[in-house]
Amino acid sequence: MLKNDGNGHRSGESDEGFVEEWRERIAALPDEQREMFEGGTLSQFFLRWPLTLSHPTFVGSFYGVLISLALLAPTLMEQTSVGESISDSTGTWAITSLSIILICGILGGFSAIMVAITKRMPLRLDQKRKFIFPIPFIGLILFTASILEPTLGIPEEIGWMLMIAPGPLYVHLSYAPRWRMLDRMARGLKPIEGPLEVGKKRDSDDEDLMAAIDEITDETSD
Repeated sequence: MLKNDGNGHRSGESDEGFVEEWRERIAALPDEQREMFEGGTLSQFFLRWPLTLSHPTFVGSFYGVLISLALLAPTLMEQTSVGESISDSTGTWAITSLSIILICGILGGFSAIMVAITKRMPLRLDQKRKFIFPIPFIGLILFTASILEPTLGIPEEIGWMLMIAPGPLYVHLSYAPRWRMLDRMARGLKPIEGPLEVGKKRDSDDEDLMAAIDEITDETSD
């Protein structure tokens, strides 16, 4: 019989075996509990990748790539309208894109560090997704409008903020804490260490997640 050593490891079984099994344990959970670990569609998309590649730093950078691609047309229009050549305009876009990707990646890495320190639980964004999803598109529209119609007086900064902010916020509030739990499981550790928010009342989401963690831990101890 395999025993738990108190730190979430099981004696008598290699870490490689645990790494191969953690996804299966989550897949065996009821749908609602499984969603606590896997998150929504977006988180599930990233978590299909190996955990090293789905690190919050890379997920943040990936969001930066998407924003950069969306900015290609507006940037070319803005630069060519002031007499810049296509090659120079493309160079400007490339520099801007690298800056955005770097910033989003750094913010993702910072979120991973902060979550490792605070051990914060992931925030479920299921009910808020319909409000968050359109924000980058609204930002892109405002940014493009500020370029095409300067007379409207729309500050470019508003478009920039609305385009960039949702990605790092999603990583910080939802994805990074969820990735941390799965990474701990992949390394043969318990998803969380010790009690959460001692002395504070847990909300229903935390209670559901704790139930899922308890079930995973019970299977680990068998």
